[in-house]
Amino acid sequence: MLEALVGRVGGNANRLLRILRIARAKMVRKLTTTLGRSLRPFSVRLADTEPVYCQALPTNQTIADVMKGGWCSRFPDEYAVEAGRLAHFDPTVEQRVTWVHDALPGGVRGLSVLELGPFEAYNTWQLERLGAHPIVAIEANNLNYIKCLLVKEITGLQARFLYGDFVRYLEQCQERFDIVWASGVLYHQVEPLRLLALVAEITDTVFLHTHYYDHEVISSHPHQSALFVPARNVIGMHDGYRATLHYRSYRASRNAVFSGGAEGFSYWMEQEDILGFLHALGFTRSEVFIDDKTNPNGPGMCLLAHRNGNLPMSHPCRSPL
Repeated sequence: MLEALVGRVGGNANRLLRILRIARAKMVRKLTTTLGRSLRPFSVRLADTEPVYCQALPTNQTIADVMKGGWCSRFPDEYAVEAGRLAHFDPTVEQRVTWVHDALPGGVRGLSVLELGPFEAYNTWQLERLGAHPIVAIEANNLNYIKCLLVKEITGLQARFLYGDFVRYLEQCQERFDIVWASGVLYHQVEPLRLLALVAEITDTVFLHTHYYDHEVISSHPHQSALFVPARNVIGMHDGYRATLHYRSYRASRNAVFSGGAEGFSYWMEQEDILGFLHALGFTRSEVFIDDKTNPNGPGMCLLAHRNGNLPMSHPCRSPL
């Protein structure tokens, strides 16, 4: 059909055909994302997408430019790459990895890590620089997964990146890890209790960076409270533990910088229930090093939970999320 239309136009027919094909591919991609993003990964037919050829000298920059315009993070200067604006790779700004390294006896060197939702692999990079090994990182967002592979190629990471649902991975995992690194994933879950329970089966130490529901704080911010629908709250249960799960809609466009779950909503837990359920799972020591109720996206905290004995903390970091 496109060829027939172009045949009537003449002139720059080949150029017009290329433009129409690209437009069609974009339309298919948008419809697929809207109707079936969680069920059909890479569901846009590659036959409908024309390749783009790079004629520049191969560099780290040309690698990063595969996802040009889709980066949030700024690469360290040593890699000579222009990408995003946020200094996620900088340990003086993104301090979570450094804090855990300092908090654990002996740091993270030589410890095995399972990272859930690496996004743009900046925590992966920091963990590996401090000696964590081996690292397995699982990403379900296809665009973020590609970015992780690009980071691996640019920086020389040895970590293994897997593409898929980390909940399904945890359900079948027979391996144990020294640390499960769950930064920015719990509040994107539709079954957050189940995720924590699965994590507890394969580790004695878990790091969490997560938002949580605080009625007083959220109700005082109209742009935050507008995303929550109390009528759709549910009671979550696991092995006798009960927790109110607060329904939250994304209402966000799913583009290359989207950092959210596969569904159009998620359930947020209350802080007391996150700590209480971890304790019920056997994580008897939980140290919170950030509790930020001023975050514009909602109250958030970072914590390290440990199952066996006391976990010494060397110097809490009090900077906001």
